[in-house]
Amino acid sequence: MKLTYISAGRQIQNKLQPSFQNKAELLDAVDQLPCSMDWKCECITLTDPIECVHELIGNPAFNTGMKFAPERLYTSKDGSDCVINEMWTADWWWDMQTHLPEGATIAPVILASNKTQLTHLRGDKSAWPVYLTIGNISKDLHAQVSSHATILVGYIPVGKFNIFSEKTQPIARYRLFHHCMALILASLVSTGQSGIEMMCADSAIHWIFPILAAYLADYPEQCLVACCMENRCPLCKIEPNARGDNVRGLKCDTTESLDLLVQHESQSSTALRQEMKTIGLRPVYPPFWKDLPHADIFQAFTPDFLHQLHKGVFKEHLVKWSVAIISDEEIDARFKCMTSHPGLRQFKNGISSVSQWTGKEHKEMQKGVTDFIFYSSLRSHTSCTLWALKSVLDEFHAHKDVFIELGGRQAMHFNIPKIHLMQHYVELIQHFGSADRFNTESPEKDFIAQMMVWLRRQESIDHFDMYLDWKKREYDALAGGMEGEIREECEAELADDDGVVEMQHGLGEDGNEAISHTPQTQAQSLSTTMYCLPSSHPRHLRRIPAGKIISNLHATSFLPALTSLFCRQGSLYVPHTINTFDMYSRLVFRLPSIPEVSAGKEKNIIRACLPISCGPHHSTEPAHLDFALIRTSEKNPSTDGTGLEGLRIAQLRAIFNLPCYFPKILLDQFKTPLAYIEWFMPFHIRDPNSGMFVVSRSTRMHQAFAEVIPIERVVRSCHLIPDFGDEMD
Repeated sequence: MKLTYISAGRQIQNKLQPSFQNKAELLDAVDQLPCSMDWKCECITLTDPIECVHELIGNPAFNTGMKFAPERLYTSKDGSDCVINEMWTADWWWDMQTHLPEGATIAPVILASNKTQLTHLRGDKSAWPVYLTIGNISKDLHAQVSSHATILVGYIPVGKFNIFSEKTQPIARYRLFHHCMALILASLVSTGQSGIEMMCADSAIHWIFPILAAYLADYPEQCLVACCMENRCPLCKIEPNARGDNVRGLKCDTTESLDLLVQHESQSSTALRQEMKTIGLRPVYPPFWKDLPHADIFQAFTPDFLHQLHKGVFKEHLVKWSVAIISDEEIDARFKCMTSHPGLRQFKNGISSVSQWTGKEHKEMQKGVTDFIFYSSLRSHTSCTLWALKSVLDEFHAHKDVFIELGGRQAMHFNIPKIHLMQHYVELIQHFGSADRFNTESPEKDFIAQMMVWLRRQESIDHFDMYLDWKKREYDALAGGMEGEIREECEAELADDDGVVEMQHGLGEDGNEAISHTPQTQAQSLSTTMYCLPSSHPRHLRRIPAGKIISNLHATSFLPALTSLFCRQGSLYVPHTINTFDMYSRLVFRLPSIPEVSAGKEKNIIRACLPISCGPHHSTEPAHLDFALIRTSEKNPSTDGTGLEGLRIAQLRAIFNLPCYFPKILLDQFKTPLAYIEWFMPFHIRDPNSGMFVVSRSTRMHQAFAEVIPIERVVRSCHLIPDFGDEMD
């Protein structure tokens, strides 16, 4: 094998004739590739942020997702309701543009840092990796890891300062952080004042003003950056004992804070120290943001989903208080008995046994628990969603005392920093755009300082690959431009023809899905539905006997319901248990674009899966029979004028096609798949606490009220949870 390997290597070398003979020469060649920036070393590892801005704003791959001026979006023609999503639609960019000369283009600099343990390197070393991006790049590009839209600009060491006294060690660490940050951001000072001409992604030269706009950090680092004590709010002057109230304090003033820090540095006095302590200001001078032009550090902090909401308010407080009230066993029991649903994690063993929590687990637990977290995470906002966000926060504060009354929280107050910071979410969204762009999950990565050489080489290769991809797209566009234009015109004509019902034969994603495409312009109308069915039915779903459907899917009324459907169509044909049917395991709706939730089109899945027996490569899997909203002609005063008007819940137990040997009149009538459902009672009673409808199964003669319907009547999936009641057993 060794001789073969060497022989193959020599053959490759002889045929390709590379310019290098060994690994060292290869790495030297990589080092000769153009690099976006050079690393420097001034006690810390850093790169010039101006070069980073130039690299990002001039990257032609970002051209389609980049803006150079602020914009206003409205939901109506009269401009009465603004849409806030990207940073260029928010107030900060508009306000900052008025402070700059005509013709200036703002590059909103967004910084992020997160203290990172380097225990895998040696000892208990830590560092602050500092990241930079700009607000000109769209959120969608930022979300793509492969886009390299966020750049690592430096590492800040975390010193121990053991030679200092315990009292002065914290201040020394704070000053080290600010000194290092000042070194990293030094080039932003002059450039932010006078601007600099840069070739941008649109192939035009712009007069760029890189200005610090936002800083992503968790609460302790926000206090570190703002030079404030950790019992204070880094955004406002609210008193520590008032942070649990549903109020905001006056905004912190940058000029006032700098004046106090200068006075303390030049001539400290007891009165001055007391004044700084009163407003919660730490004696850290000079802060790195002192000379940054147009920067207001106290208004630069953004919402932090990971630490403030997912791990903070939810996990550290709400879950902890709830467990203290009703016990671990009851919480686990409720999570265990939660019904299965696509896209919703089922904690089969409860939550008390989870040893290590991540942001993903927190998000899965939160679904259906706290509206504030999900309103704040919307990708696009209007006055309505911001009002809803404020309303659910008001509702929380109106009822939060119940945690104290029932013994969940031992302290008699809610002066918790992360709960208070929720007060600022509405104004921060209005200031910077939707909060999903600013997430501290992104900078939570482990980087090793000794990898700088590898990082530089990798960046060179990545940029060279991006350049090749960009040039290839140009050639492809020139070669296939005419063909693409014709294809786009045809697709546009089809998309505009909402009255067409088309049966399309093609493979679903797994080959066993009945996929329903609901047109975006008529999401509520199922009369214009296009179906994509598998061209070759999966073997394990072919010719399933009716008897197996009845037993495995508990579809006890399958044959009577199917007979009733035939009777309504004027056919006297009676199906039997020996009849076989081609089944589908899922019904998938391609939802219209929902910009508030996702940039792409989401799926809505309803399962009707047969149970899977234990095999050599898989374990036993029970049947998955989901609940769905079904279109009905029944009148229901409880849902009139709401989104549930004309809908009723049913459990979907089977999706199938009629066999080809059934009477032709039936095959002509039902060309699309059918669904066997078991109805629930109509919407009527609401739960007084949650406001959700309480439903129960509908019966006829002590049997499940079942029906077979065309899948055109199936609208969306519906998740039902148990009605736990007011008392525990």
